[in-house]
Amino acid sequence: MGLSLNDVISRATINPAMAIKRPELGNISVGSVADVAVFSLRKGDFGYLDIRDTKMKGTQKLEAELTIRAGRIAWDLNGIGSPVWNAVPVSGK
Repeated sequence: MGLSLNDVISRATINPAMAIKRPELGNISVGSVADVAVFSLRKGDFGYLDIRDTKMKGTQKLEAELTIRAGRIAWDLNGIGSPVWNAVPVSGK
């Protein structure tokens, strides 16, 4: 859509926080609640639909990998915040 990654992040974080007059949201600073989103940047052939069901083609896509809300994992697409299953000791053995 012609935006830089910095513009996308600003438009999804600090700009909405300012619009709803919640300056404590949308930033990472000392004393702020730990709300963090981790994305991967995928490259490929993607289609994006708008409200009229018309498509814009693109070659990059941000995919949410992990969401932390108030310091706790709320979404973890690929288990990046969890230990590997066979690395965890089995209790009672």
